[in-house]
Amino acid sequence: MKKMQKVYIELTSKCGLSCDFCPSSSRNISTMDLSLFKKINLQLKAFTSDIAYHVVGDPLLVENIKEYLDISHQEGLRVHITTAGYYLKPWHVEVLNHPAIKQINFSLNSYRGNKLPISLEQYLQKIADFTLAFRAVNSKAFINYRLWNEEENNSHEAYNKQVIAFMFEKLGGDFLQIDEKKSLRVISKVLFNFDTLFTWPSLDAPYVGEKGYCHGLSKQMAILSSGEVVPCCFDYEAVINLGDAKEQSLQEIIKQERSLKIIEGFKEGKITEDLCKHCAYRTKFD
Repeated sequence: MKKMQKVYIELTSKCGLSCDFCPSSSRNISTMDLSLFKKINLQLKAFTSDIAYHVVGDPLLVENIKEYLDISHQEGLRVHITTAGYYLKPWHVEVLNHPAIKQINFSLNSYRGNKLPISLEQYLQKIADFTLAFRAVNSKAFINYRLWNEEENNSHEAYNKQVIAFMFEKLGGDFLQIDEKKSLRVISKVLFNFDTLFTWPSLDAPYVGEKGYCHGLSKQMAILSSGEVVPCCFDYEAVINLGDAKEQSLQEIIKQERSLKIIEGFKEGKITEDLCKHCAYRTKFD
């Protein structure tokens, strides 16, 4: 079996913020217990080399995150952290300076999507301080500042310019033009990533169609904090619930009829699941 590029493991479904571009979940807030996490990591070696501690929750809210990192490292898995950065603490520099960490992604549009009790400068200063302290002790892991907020009306431009100017000033980088890959280097292994604002799939979202392709179950899948396995990181409500990792092995879940239909359908350009028929994001792959 060809390995997936990445598997998403939701350490916690708790985010703590209410971004206006993110959906609200009806699931009970939960944190994956270490025993289940260890079981999943052991199995994941057959599926991928890279895992992301994220679906909708913020992994920095998990105070014993080092125990999870230790398990992933023991199984030879490389970890991607995605966070709003709002819950950064000084001790995160030491904890995230871990051999399992491959990259840390900060979703910087989170400030714009919330009404937070701090200024934008205070929010960014905390992330800049972390970046400089982390880079002083770790020269291998990447740090990405995500501004996935581009809109046709260009309403994002003023905010993005303010964020970019602030971070370049604090980090001491030499400003260059944004390249064709929609990224911008600030200092060594610290980059801005740009992309369009996307709409999360939902059965209530506009119908997209029954033809197309997606990377779900071929290049990625996700495991929610509850143990539910879904085809991709956008299925935060487990609408396409393929199985429970607490009760079944990942091999069993992937080889069942429903999973195979999804995989074969995408190969043939056919969409088999209703949620996927209402997902505009997958049109990027057509």
